[in-house]
Amino acid sequence: MRHVRSALAAFRGRAEDLPPVFEAACRDIVEDLGVSSGSVWFFEEGDGTAIECAALYDARDARVLRGTKLRQADGGPYFDALRRDRRVVADDAQTHPATACLKNYLLQRDVRSLLDHVVCTGGKEVAVLCCEQGGRKRLWSDQDAAYLEQMAIMLGVALV
Repeated sequence: MRHVRSALAAFRGRAEDLPPVFEAACRDIVEDLGVSSGSVWFFEEGDGTAIECAALYDARDARVLRGTKLRQADGGPYFDALRRDRRVVADDAQTHPATACLKNYLLQRDVRSLLDHVVCTGGKEVAVLCCEQGGRKRLWSDQDAAYLEQMAIMLGVALV
């Protein structure tokens, strides 16, 4: 978590200072967990029926991507699982009951396994941290899930 700690130390509480914090969190997820990509997605203001990617760092080509949007209308089981459990652990994302509905996204990015955790601020769900493993399936460990939960807590504090 060294990148995000450094970015948070420089954070001055302004919204325009957040993109480097998100990118740092994504890089830490990739490096610390050894995954293909890490990303931060924000729930749409108001009803939260969509999430939009604020930053996605893909280690396969060292790019940062933004702007992809996933809608509840297209991925109901995924959104239901996030709200119910505040996380999704999908070793086989293409067949998992919560993530199979995201098949187009998964195939486009060659995502085989997905580990997500909701970021909360003041008890409200505001974002989702995502780990993606491409090319091959990954069995997520309890340590992987605990790491992502800690990162979500850290970002939740920063977003207050």
